[in-house]
Amino acid sequence: MTHVQAVDLILMPCHMSGHWILLVCRLKKHCWEFYDSLRSSRHRATLENLIRCLYEDASDALEEGIVNWPINDVEDLPQQDNGDDCGVFVMKFMEAVLSTKTVAWKENVNWCKEMPRFRAEITANIFRAFSNLIASTML
Repeated sequence: MTHVQAVDLILMPCHMSGHWILLVCRLKKHCWEFYDSLRSSRHRATLENLIRCLYEDASDALEEGIVNWPINDVEDLPQQDNGDDCGVFVMKFMEAVLSTKTVAWKENVNWCKEMPRFRAEITANIFRAFSNLIASTML
């Protein structure tokens, strides 16, 4: 077994034609989950090709059947109301997937209103990590 096969999840943020989406591979459940903050059949249509490309790039680490696993659309996701926030949505989707709590997506419909706070939190985390890196090199 390779190291990849020992993990539970593969998070695959993807940028396509100016829009970020998230694919999550649940290795132990043999399925994919699709997160899109701007639902479009055009975004959905590219998923099988993305998965095939991943497999071709890492075929020695992934089982062959991964390209045939079902791709489940995650329902009731918060949707963006502009063309600028998809990257932050993907980051928040990843945060939710990695959380040990079950997410009630229907209760998260106000993400657009929370976007300034989300962006501030991301910026603060980047600065915190950067300052910790600087502090560790000065010791």
